[in-house]
Amino acid sequence: MTSFFKKIGTRINRLADVINGTASVGSVAASQPQPDAVDSAEDDRPTTERELFNNAIDKRDRAIRFLVDEFRESTGSDSRLLESLYINVIVDREEFDVRHYAWADESFKKQLRLELDNAMLSAVGRKNLEIKFVTSGQLPAGAMPVVEDVLYYSFVSAPKPARHFRAVVSIIEGTGSLAKEKYILDSSDKKTYFIGRGPMANKPGAIRPNDIVIRDNDPDATLQQNNNCVSSAHAEITAGNGRFMLKACKWGCRPLGGSPTKIIYDGDEHEVMDTFMKHPLNDNYLIRLGNKVVLRFNTITD
Repeated sequence: MTSFFKKIGTRINRLADVINGTASVGSVAASQPQPDAVDSAEDDRPTTERELFNNAIDKRDRAIRFLVDEFRESTGSDSRLLESLYINVIVDREEFDVRHYAWADESFKKQLRLELDNAMLSAVGRKNLEIKFVTSGQLPAGAMPVVEDVLYYSFVSAPKPARHFRAVVSIIEGTGSLAKEKYILDSSDKKTYFIGRGPMANKPGAIRPNDIVIRDNDPDATLQQNNNCVSSAHAEITAGNGRFMLKACKWGCRPLGGSPTKIIYDGDEHEVMDTFMKHPLNDNYLIRLGNKVVLRFNTITD
């Protein structure tokens, strides 16, 4: 009998908590089904790839669903204007990590074709159905977003004409030394310029030639001591969206245990605190590597 009244009391207390809004998340969820919340979550279109996807299967299935929904108004159409469809997948750089975009494969294209046909959208992509990996600066004019900054579509294949731009990197005398007097950066030649001490970076996962070389054998002991604070894989300068940008590598990022990387302009120093952000470089900016070495960045106007 005591157990019976105890159970009744527990239920009354739980009901009171629900009414008063003091129930825990678990108890509320257990007592109140929430189909509307589930439906709403399914209908809300994510705005970033992280929100959109967890694995390749999810990526493929949800991207296809969004694309088919995008063309619903064309159901039953036989318009020739729809017959060439180009799916534009946004990548972070031209030399992108293929593992990250493995969902946009032949299976994706075949499954999309099947779903379009099933939805009476056979005219869409009937002649051409292609997947293109492009940076945001290479999107065709008029490309329409399906998921902003992740997935776009267009009915023309031509990308925007690439803008050609150049810059020069030199060193502030006395702070350290470069293998060459100066380095010319040209967006039409390379999209990424690696910066490090010595001709080769020799860090785990970053074994590559350096494009901007800090000397590792300077006969001047003071200059070489400054150079030694620079990692062999310290930072990189990338070209994109009409300008050059600086990004720190793990070994050039102090919060990750590396040597510091700083950008100096208007008399202030701004330390690069992660390896994800790309920091725009403007004319006459300074880049400090380690404790002493300072590079000067200048744009070249033709």
